[in-house]
Amino acid sequence: MEASISHLLVPVDYSDKSVFGLKYAVKLNKVLNGKITFLNVIKGVDPIWSEFFTDAEREILLKRLRDHMRDFVLKNADIDESKFDCLIAKGKLCDTIMQTAEQLKANAIIMGTSHADNIKKMIIGTNALRVVSEAKCPVITIKSEPSSTDIKRLILPLDISKETREKVVDAVDIAKKFGAEVLVVSAYTFEDELVYNKLRQQQDQVVKYITDRGIKCSGHLFRTDDQIDGVLDFIDKKKGDMVIITTHQQLEIVTSFVGSFAKSIISKANIPVMSIVPRNKYNVIFKIPAC
Repeated sequence: MEASISHLLVPVDYSDKSVFGLKYAVKLNKVLNGKITFLNVIKGVDPIWSEFFTDAEREILLKRLRDHMRDFVLKNADIDESKFDCLIAKGKLCDTIMQTAEQLKANAIIMGTSHADNIKKMIIGTNALRVVSEAKCPVITIKSEPSSTDIKRLILPLDISKETREKVVDAVDIAKKFGAEVLVVSAYTFEDELVYNKLRQQQDQVVKYITDRGIKCSGHLFRTDDQIDGVLDFIDKKKGDMVIITTHQQLEIVTSFVGSFAKSIISKANIPVMSIVPRNKYNVIFKIPAC
């Protein structure tokens, strides 16, 4: 069954970057017509959780915080109050975001982030990358003010060794909702007939899978000196509106990581990036030779 995004979770820490995520979520939801939960995480050491307050007093304080967040949302975005909830949660930032997404059965997390050289603030940098690498649902990162949420062109990079079913399915779902076309792109860095034929075969099958579902789709295969720069240049030249990538977890250890390609796309792309961790850590392929 194809994916469907109907519940967005948006972490908010009142920074400019989190406002980007807030605004983008609201604009996306005008098309998705789902639900948004805005989340503010308070550390466990905050006095509000201490024994100094009774349960009744703490609830009064939490209500004030929720009301403050609601006012913040309404101030920064055009949204009906019936379309969103505000949640205050206690815990470590990344863990709480991911746990809340699971508890609420959110279909996607939207986070404002920033460039890789600024990684010490809330909801950006290493925090965003950790959520991207470990969340069980797709994570959309955005690093600038959303001028528009018209998604007319989805960019779908393929890699000969890392393709997974999930991001193609999500691309189909988003393309259908927004009436968008999908541009499937494969970049290779050295001349090798075997690699070229493998990429071409893979790309042709993905394009067919998407077009068979009534979506306009085209394949783009080219040689470049640097795969990351080549894909980023392609995104800019084709004026993409969102790029969908797959992140990967190392099987032998518990600690997760985001590969250099994914990290570079997230930090350097000038458009929103949807990152997906495969539900199966091994390659999950649909009618595509082992990739």
